[in-house]
Amino acid sequence: MESNKTYHYLFKYCLLGVSILLTLGAILSWFAPESMTVNGQPGTRDSLTTLTFGLIAITALLVFLLIRDKFAIVEMGNQTIKIKHNGQDKTVSWLEIEEVKLIQFVYPPLYKLRTKDSEKTVWFNTESNYISVNGFVTDISDMGDLIKKKKRELGI
Repeated sequence: MESNKTYHYLFKYCLLGVSILLTLGAILSWFAPESMTVNGQPGTRDSLTTLTFGLIAITALLVFLLIRDKFAIVEMGNQTIKIKHNGQDKTVSWLEIEEVKLIQFVYPPLYKLRTKDSEKTVWFNTESNYISVNGFVTDISDMGDLIKKKKRELGI
């Protein structure tokens, strides 16, 4: 079982896309405000609107730069876990896993994983089979079932 690559790249680059769109919105609101319509009225050049779009774009870019290296593609088996992170493949045993935990309020399910020999935490996703109630996520994919089973067996 392997992480869904589409969701992996979506999670990894979503904030970069948001940052680019907000930057374009800030540029557009300054140089061509009449092309934007707000409440049926053509927009006017407003430095507050441009500044707001710009600041949110910069914030999204900074968050992207902070978390982009945390995402990995994980392939799980019954005995080993293969972690594909930053162009490197690392195979570890389930006994070497210190923590594997579902991150709540993120759809589709996103997990964080930390091995005993490293302080770095990597994030990985599973397939889009989940139940969400009031924001709380329960992963019902095959990979999620394997994670629950191994956590129970090994006391992770």
